[in-house]
Formats: sequence, structure tokens, C-alpha cells
Amino acid sequence: MYRGKKITVYFPCRNEGSHLASVLKEIPDFVDEIIVVSNCSTDNTVEVAKKLGVQVYTDDRVDSHGIGYGFAHITAINKATGDILIPADGDCTYPIGKIAPILDFFIDNKMDFVSCNRYPLKTGTHIPFKLQLGVHILNLQIRILFNKKINDSLSGMWLMNSSIKNKLNLHEGGWNLSPEIKINALLNPEIKFGEYHISQNIREGSSHQKYFKTGINHLLWIFKRKFNMIKYV
Repeated sequence: MYRGKKITVYFPCRNEGSHLASVLKEIPDFVDEIIVVSNCSTDNTVEVAKKLGVQVYTDDRVDSHGIGYGFAHITAINKATGDILIPADGDCTYPIGKIAPILDFFIDNKMDFVSCNRYPLKTGTHIPFKLQLGVHILNLQIRILFNKKINDSLSGMWLMNSSIKNKLNLHEGGWNLSPEIKINALLNPEIKFGEYHISQNIREGSSHQKYFKTGINHLLWIFKRKFNMIKYV
């Protein structure tokens, strides 16, 4: 518990077994629930997570690009029982050990959704320039199309109040879950949205993204989202 709130931390994972223990050991003792959702892992991610004593789920659904990042998030959100849910990638990039001040900001300001913003980059933050440029382009696109300012549309770490689960209308099973959850939170007048400035660490393991292809996919998805051109099966 943290200030009377039950805290859930969860990780969408694909082949993160070699460094999962390093990620989980950073989690503060006050966290009540830890969830790992394996998506199409072919290594020992599930076995490692079980040995570490956390809740483990498997969701091997993928989108048309073979990505299941969003499905893993949706499964974790549905399974979580905490009052405040906090996702982070399973590659050690996000400062999961330093969530207390973010929680204070979240609780003190009575927020519903806080996106952990990496920009402008803090000293020690490691993000390739091409990724920085891509995020800034998407941020500008969101501002133009939706008249909403956001500093980090692709952050993989946020805090959300469990009470808004059913207000987010999440469908994206791939990488587009990241912009989807933020845009839906931004546009919902019943959700109090904010950002909190964080740093990002060096990645452990290899990336599962093809950056240019993923960036173009995000750009097209955001455009379609604006003009209601997205159809879900």
C-alpha cells in the first residue's frame, strides 16, 4: 500500500527472461501486486517470472504485424486488482524503482491518468535521435489533429486509476496501444490527465521494434483515429 492505495505494477514481456529479475528487484516494497504478461515469448520469461513469485499470465494474441504488446497491456489491466496501475517495459528502461514521487504527484493532484514524460531529455537518458524525432513528430500530429498538447506520446510508463479502466475503450493489440491509451485519456472529459518528467535508462536485451515501420504505423493510426476510420473485428 502507498498512502492508502493498493499499487499494481505490471510488465508486458516478450523474451525478457535474461534480465527480468533485474527489473523486478527494483520494484519498491510498498507495491502490492506485480504482474508479468508474456506475449509470444520463446525463452524462459514465464519460468523466471514464476520463480520470482509474481503473477504470470500468457497472452499470445498478435495484430496483423505480429505484435502483441497492446494485448499484453489489456490483459494486465483486466487482471489487475490495484487502485493505481503502473506499467513499464520489461527491459529495464523505465525508472520503476523511483515511483514514489510520481505517486505523490498522482495522488496530491487527484489525477486519473499520468503519462511519464521523457522530454526534454534529462541527463543520463538514453534515447536514439531517430526515436526522439519520431516522438516529436507524433506529438505535433496529436496537437494539430486533436488540439491537445502531449510531450511524450510513446512513453511506455504511466499511472492510471483503476476506476477509469472501462472509460479508455482500448482495442489496439500492437504498438498502437501506446498512443491509443493516451489519446483516449486526453479526449475523455471525465479523465484528469497529466504528465510527469522522468529519465530513461539503457535498454537491456534487444528491441522488438522496426522503428521506421512502427513510426509510420503510428502516424497513420493517429490520423485514422481522428477521422473515425478505425474498424475493430
